[in-house]
Amino acid sequence: MFRLIISEKPSVSVSIAYCIGATEKISEGDTFYWQGNGYIVTNALGHLFGIGMPEDYGWGKWELETLPLIPQEFKLFPLKGYSGQIKLLKKLICRDDVTEIINACDAGREGECIFRYIYNYFGCKKPTKRFWISSLTDESIKQGMKNLLDGKEKDNLFAAGFTRAKADWILGMSLSRLYSIVNDDSHKVGRVKTPVLNIVVNRDEAIAAFTKRPFYKVVLENGAECENVFDTAEQAEAVRAKCSGKIAVVSSSKTEQKKENRPLLHSLTSLQQEANDVYGMTAADTLKSAQSLYEKKLLTYPRTDSSYLSDDMIPLVESIVKCLAGYDGERVQRLQEQGLIIDKRIIDNSKISDHHAIIPTNLIGRLDDEKLDDNEQRIVKLVINRFLCAVDKPYIYSETKYEFLVEDEIFKLTVKTPIEWGWKQYKLSEPAELDEDTDKVLSVLYSENATFTADNIEVKQGETKPPKHFTESTLLAVMENIDRLIDDKELKGFVKERGLGTPATRASIIEELIAAGYIERKKKQLVSTDYGRAFASSVPDNVKSAELTAHWEQVLSDIENGNGNADMLLDEIKNSVSEIIAFEKSRGNRVKVTRKVSVGTCPRCGSPVIENSKAFSCSAGRDKCGFFIYKQDKRIGRSYRADEIAELLSKGKVTLKNCTSSKGNKYSAVFSLEDTGKYVNLKMEEFVDGKKKRGA
Repeated sequence: MFRLIISEKPSVSVSIAYCIGATEKISEGDTFYWQGNGYIVTNALGHLFGIGMPEDYGWGKWELETLPLIPQEFKLFPLKGYSGQIKLLKKLICRDDVTEIINACDAGREGECIFRYIYNYFGCKKPTKRFWISSLTDESIKQGMKNLLDGKEKDNLFAAGFTRAKADWILGMSLSRLYSIVNDDSHKVGRVKTPVLNIVVNRDEAIAAFTKRPFYKVVLENGAECENVFDTAEQAEAVRAKCSGKIAVVSSSKTEQKKENRPLLHSLTSLQQEANDVYGMTAADTLKSAQSLYEKKLLTYPRTDSSYLSDDMIPLVESIVKCLAGYDGERVQRLQEQGLIIDKRIIDNSKISDHHAIIPTNLIGRLDDEKLDDNEQRIVKLVINRFLCAVDKPYIYSETKYEFLVEDEIFKLTVKTPIEWGWKQYKLSEPAELDEDTDKVLSVLYSENATFTADNIEVKQGETKPPKHFTESTLLAVMENIDRLIDDKELKGFVKERGLGTPATRASIIEELIAAGYIERKKKQLVSTDYGRAFASSVPDNVKSAELTAHWEQVLSDIENGNGNADMLLDEIKNSVSEIIAFEKSRGNRVKVTRKVSVGTCPRCGSPVIENSKAFSCSAGRDKCGFFIYKQDKRIGRSYRADEIAELLSKGKVTLKNCTSSKGNKYSAVFSLEDTGKYVNLKMEEFVDGKKKRGA
């Protein structure tokens, strides 16, 4: 008899199989699994099943009359491209000698859904256990196998995940179709992505509306600034003239010793922020590299929102520091000699939910940079550095605040002098905020009531600065701390810990907005496009407001804890979506939000041919003309690009490369336009080597 273990991805199944003695690899076609010691180990490939598309529920036509899209019952459908793995899973799950199934998918909402979708799709009734760990080291895997949870303990977690999926589907599918239909262009609406778009749009509009205003400061030779800031140069010059050459009295001098505590350990979001600040990496690239390093057993689980460790991990922290001696021996030796600081700054059981902070594993001593790509090396460096900073001493400095009285004007100066650099000597990100003040080294230290002559006084001009465009780092910070944009005190509390989106989805949200054409990257900045701003302005406030996701998280958190009502949330969403659709249907003349660009002239009627989400079609419409070419052509195993259709329309022929025959062979060929009057096809004339078509 066997226990079947299903992990989320192949690399994890290999790690688990090795640890539990399932060392026999059995291949079946392009798939394989591991067997031995009473276990069978296999894996999903991320999500293998989903709740389908509108077409799967009979809503193939994009018509207002079909909206809202609300299935009577949500069903599971296999995702394309995974038939081999699905077939293998079915065979293993249904084996008579498999008596129990262990869910070893990632510990969290999505991981739970990935497994439950598989289990439920096959109608499995076999008992389940839950494998729940945050690190893929051998030690963690063995510990996780010793402490398996009953599968039912995570029923509420799945309920929350499945409810979220259904709610997102109803809102996203219904409103995406609605705004695509009324605008005659493809649009994407989502509970998270639309509020994020609105946040970027609001920032860009604030920048555009900002008017710079000059201001003037009067500055002593030692850098002290007059406490009054002036609107005109004349006002500042009058003060300069009044004080120049006069006696300055040190009216106040206060010195304090201060400290800047060590940074918290990395969560996924903070890691993405630092990687963007230091290396300009995108959030998506950071997650990809962190996930790869997790699978290589060098880092712990990356999709975490926690910056803390549990108290039982203190010995592990000490062990990992020792393992890092080969990475930076001098630094580790210094830490060990001064003593590691392991306190509430990094150890706090109350601040850990599913996973602890991202830290190196105790295999980090085997780190071989040559086996890592550039981004992986960068992420390893950031995580190791943050880990060592977190157990280092705080940065200690002396802060002296001076006030100088010249005539009746008060000038102020703050000087910060490092005493003990502690963790800060290893800071990798932008220069410390205090560096400006640290650079103000005084040749004379002033005592109270001392005097000097105020010579060489200057007037310095500045100007008010607009808000800054978002970078991925600053946008992630807003998404994580979305409660700051919410006025409702009750809702504010429910998103304070979760934010907008999850650590695992924030990167993909940004990429989806870019792919949709709503925002764009300009070097390190994220800026909304005209198209994105126009679309955001056309969407109701309750859809693009952060309060929407805050309310959802409130209910989903309750469901996760066993106290929420899924049906109530879904009914509320159905009603809200129905109201929005009714409003849009009742609207009269509207300005369509579209970015359609003509790719050529229709050969039938002479109207522009435009690109849609699924086809290139005549702008005169199907009723008047009906000319269209589907983007995807299964006969050649690829899609048509806009530039290729443009050439076809202008020249009547086009050469298409990287075509794939029904036998899987690659080829390039010349195609011509064939219009039967009813259908439009691309007809292959010849291969690019001149051979006539004999059947690709």
